[in-house]
Amino acid sequence: MSTDALPSADRAGRPRADGSNSRREADRRRSRRAASLAAVGAGLLLLGLAALLGWRGAPAPGDAPPHRYVPGHPVAADALGPLAPLADRQVTVRRGVVVGGATDDARKLAEFSFAESADGPVLVDWRALVDDPFLRLMPASDELAAVSEVLARHVQAGTTVLAWWDLSRPFRLLSGVDVAFGEPLGTPLFVPRQWDARREAVDSIEREFWQLADATEQRQRFDRFVAALLADEERGMAELRTLAGGKPAVLVLHVRDAILLGHLEPGKFGVAFRDLGDMADVHGMVRRVHAWLDEHGYRAYTVTHAKGQPVRAVALTDEASGETLAARLLPMIGNRQEDVAGATLVYRLGGFVVYEIGR
Repeated sequence: MSTDALPSADRAGRPRADGSNSRREADRRRSRRAASLAAVGAGLLLLGLAALLGWRGAPAPGDAPPHRYVPGHPVAADALGPLAPLADRQVTVRRGVVVGGATDDARKLAEFSFAESADGPVLVDWRALVDDPFLRLMPASDELAAVSEVLARHVQAGTTVLAWWDLSRPFRLLSGVDVAFGEPLGTPLFVPRQWDARREAVDSIEREFWQLADATEQRQRFDRFVAALLADEERGMAELRTLAGGKPAVLVLHVRDAILLGHLEPGKFGVAFRDLGDMADVHGMVRRVHAWLDEHGYRAYTVTHAKGQPVRAVALTDEASGETLAARLLPMIGNRQEDVAGATLVYRLGGFVVYEIGR
């Protein structure tokens, strides 16, 4: 998986010189302007270095954890927004933050919301405040809730929902559908490079807070699900039908699943992404997307944008990746557009696509 740095800000246009000024006065103005720009540049450099060192510095000394979860108070029902159906089901939702280290003034690394279910904590919203992805990557909660509502209305009893495990759990909680992967499996985990030496501590914190399961059988079945998405469409569809166990099945994918697949199996699925800021300058954003694609020679791509999140371009980095079942089912511009036999698109919202899988 390849992750590009955030694009640089566009330069402001240079002011035009006033022809009525003398050359000497113009030289003095240019000298003052250069000195001012140098001072501003030095200040920005220092701020950048401070931020860089604050996040990418050495781990905390001693036994201090690399990060910790700080849950907040229960969220009032009228403040849940798209997650309000959880209050109707008497499910408590809490917001919290992830901070680095053990001190009270440690830097916030992420904000999140989770539901306290009978099956343990269920993540329903996640926003990284540092380089994204950080630990995990989740769709926006309003998209998640909207798809859950559709599943509740249209998925018939006895139908199995096939989706990534971290989407399956909120789908089941919000809509009551039967899911193939309802255990908290914890994969993949996006661990920052500066925490590589403390991976065991990171894994322990994640396992304890999210009550990750040692569900060997379900993990093996989930690995088959991942393998199906990475296979060609004929073999992949056959495996999905096998996983459904002969029952009617619905497959739910999100564009972010491409990034997860690339993280898990970089040798089998080449993917890159770039965050491009907000939608204020649509034409500029389109130019940046195409310049990025042209620079790297990426052939197939898609663009997503959720409320409160930057526009994100996601691209396949090679032709072989475009022939996988996942790439054929996700809305990739520039990839083959023929329908996949046995998969019928029934709903699309934001980065989500929902398919009925024929038996």
